[in-house]
Amino acid sequence: MLTKLKLALALAVPLAAGATTYAVADNQDHKAQMLQKFDTNGDGVLDDAERAQMKATFQAKRAEHKAAMLAKYDTNKDGKLEKTERIAMRDDLATQRFQKLDKNGDGQLSLDEYKAGARFGHHRHGRRFHGGMRSGGNTGGGSQVQ
Repeated sequence: MLTKLKLALALAVPLAAGATTYAVADNQDHKAQMLQKFDTNGDGVLDDAERAQMKATFQAKRAEHKAAMLAKYDTNKDGKLEKTERIAMRDDLATQRFQKLDKNGDGQLSLDEYKAGARFGHHRHGRRFHGGMRSGGNTGGGSQVQ
């Protein structure tokens, strides 16, 4: 039993280290992209005005995304997604993600297709990203798309 635990730990440590290295490199690349996009004075640092512009850009993008989701999935047009509407949205987004991963269109994911499309450790704006929507969303009735 102890030998199995040692073996599991010996295998897990390099995997975790590799995933951490990948996530750190990905985060540094993301920061560099944000700096390039929003550092208007080119000093290599985002000042208060540049950070405010970045925040406003992200808020506008979220509002646009929310409006698009409501337009598509708010079937009763009450300005919020009810539980059944959210379920339909998740199902549709999961189907779209699957179809994107299923490169040969056979209705099944091979390990190679899965690996090619997997987004392990990827984040979008500090939140885990799965198929176009952030995870951990509210699942209670009547909540709005975030």
